[in-house]
Amino acid sequence: MEKNKQRLLMYLMVGIVLLTGCGTKAAGAGEQTLKITIPGEPMTVDPNKSIETNGNAIIDQISEGIYRRDRNNKIAPGMVEKIVQPTENGTKYTFKIRKNARWQDGTPVTAQDFVNSLIRTTDPKTKSQATTGVQYIQNFKAINTGKMNPRQLGVKALNKRTFSIKLTKPVPFMNYIFIGYKPLQTAAIKKYGEKYGTSEKTTVANGPYVLKGWNGSNDSWHYVKNKYYWNAKNVQIAHVDVNVVKDDNTAQSMFKSGSVDLTSVSGQFVKQNRVSKELVVTPTGRNNYIYFNSKRKITANENLRHAISLVIDRKQLAEHVLQDGSQPATNIVPKNYAKNPQNGRDFIDEVGDLAPTDINQAKRYWQKAQGELGKSKITLDFLVDDVDAEKKLAEYVQGAVHKNLPGLKIDIVSVPHASHVSRDFSCDFDICTVGWGPDYPDAQNFLDGMRSNNQINFAKTKDAQYDEIMDKVSDTTTYSAQQRWEFEKQADQRLMKIAGVAPTYQAAQAHFVNKKVGGLKWDVLSGNSGQLQYAYWK
Repeated sequence: MEKNKQRLLMYLMVGIVLLTGCGTKAAGAGEQTLKITIPGEPMTVDPNKSIETNGNAIIDQISEGIYRRDRNNKIAPGMVEKIVQPTENGTKYTFKIRKNARWQDGTPVTAQDFVNSLIRTTDPKTKSQATTGVQYIQNFKAINTGKMNPRQLGVKALNKRTFSIKLTKPVPFMNYIFIGYKPLQTAAIKKYGEKYGTSEKTTVANGPYVLKGWNGSNDSWHYVKNKYYWNAKNVQIAHVDVNVVKDDNTAQSMFKSGSVDLTSVSGQFVKQNRVSKELVVTPTGRNNYIYFNSKRKITANENLRHAISLVIDRKQLAEHVLQDGSQPATNIVPKNYAKNPQNGRDFIDEVGDLAPTDINQAKRYWQKAQGELGKSKITLDFLVDDVDAEKKLAEYVQGAVHKNLPGLKIDIVSVPHASHVSRDFSCDFDICTVGWGPDYPDAQNFLDGMRSNNQINFAKTKDAQYDEIMDKVSDTTTYSAQQRWEFEKQADQRLMKIAGVAPTYQAAQAHFVNKKVGGLKWDVLSGNSGQLQYAYWK
């Protein structure tokens, strides 16, 4: 009997050790820190104001909108209970917030938090440039131009958990826009005002992660799992360390040494590691193009713009200079992005190559420009980010111009991303690079940016004919989807005819991902960092 007791005790002790071992392993996996990089400093993490890549990369991790994108990048309910169908001829949406939607301090996300956030974006006192998405809400234009009280925006809190949004017209891609409609905690906005989102202390999260360790100017910080996030039980990685790394060589070295688990790379590093199972290359809908400052006489010259565009060999640029999986861009609208609603044909296939390479034609345009400007020699500053891809692009354009357009000189001005964006908005450049990533799969998302009244028309280009066509594109009440499609093509052809922009390349995202990390997926609408809430340790 005594031996049986001893044997039973031994079995129980072994069982306890095994169970403890399993528990320790699971806890260790959950507690393991994911280490990632970001290619530049954010300007702000205020969802009402941010329009740049690095700020949005943080916002994607700490904020959640009306809808979200699930682990397969499909639209799914975010802060609300379900995907809703609009009423009133497709112009009114009524949402009910989840019962367990909470801010990082445990307080409920309310209908008023959504209403106040949307009003704040629209209010001209906010000076937001992130108004592209809210422009469809009733009374937006009158409010944003100071002609109407912001409280008259077409949003209303019906009770603590229910709110409605009234649009001026049906918008076929509105479900994508709702992903970007983020709430802001009303108490935080009252406390921090315009300083909201300028540091960790002035930011309140409602998404999968909470921001820690960012003072507004440092180049490293952390994400910590938000225990009050409604889907927190499915967020498997609780700690993420983030470092700003601008140089691809440094990023690759850090990955190879095991210092980071996720980083983006480009150019030669993609080419050198094509066979690596840890390299993930994804085509994106992000297009890069050159803006010409229309407020300056020289760059407002249409012949000069044509000349520069025509010396750029996009295929050579993508395949031999960038070498990162990017594709040549022949248009402001990316390829494999917008589809004909009637037959599914790609937008680029229908409009054709509107940004060809033709050196002889470029020289003729340059001669015309010299005559019109009364100058045989001209020097232009080319404003770019201080990251590898943009510096390589600038060097290529500089070389092509110097080789083929004698008398035209390009000086490269490479600055941090935040400085670049600031100078874009103040129109402080001759020519500059612009990269635009899509919010919804419609050509209008890119074409709208060049309307004369659009705040991201940094070049201040004005063309009455273009604006007139785009007004028709926006008129979803009068025109069908197919008619809008035809107007989009007309607008696009007009833009390229006046050389409003010079397309350069359609970006690919290339990431090194630790083979022990799963769950990260990118597509044409994905941000650079991916959705970390779906990541897990294998």
